[in-house]
Amino acid sequence: MNQKRDELPQPPAIAVIALGNELMGDDGAGPAVLKALQRESLPPGVDVIDGGTGGMALLHVIKDYAHVIFIDCVDFGGIPGEVRVFLPEEVRSLRGIEYSLHQLDLMEVITLSQRIGEAPEIMQIIAVQPEKIEPATTVSERVSAAIPLVVEEILREISKITQ
Repeated sequence: MNQKRDELPQPPAIAVIALGNELMGDDGAGPAVLKALQRESLPPGVDVIDGGTGGMALLHVIKDYAHVIFIDCVDFGGIPGEVRVFLPEEVRSLRGIEYSLHQLDLMEVITLSQRIGEAPEIMQIIAVQPEKIEPATTVSERVSAAIPLVVEEILREISKITQ
């Protein structure tokens, strides 16, 4: 049976979305990972996206992907520079769901996308434990040292998905 080129199976649509504010010290971990990841050779079907500081606009971005990997600086009580991978159901927002159009945190965006039926099939959060979040244009040494580890973890996750 011959298939037309348009009918061939496509690789899964994957988005790697980096979140954070480069002007707030370690909160700039996401953008730093994004810059490092852009130097890597990624397979077709993987988009690397600057998600800025998140918020409601992420809803319109994530709905178009089957798999989303978020990169963010998260205080999970670890050692500064520690990297962990979470699924949304393993995390809770400290603020609660408010559904304001302003300042939604990542977990609120994920919850809202699930409630309106537009959530990606699979979502992961690769988190870096900050040392300090305060006005600064660079990340701390510990968080900077973790950037290659985060990139390795992203590449490992992409490899699992695309196999």
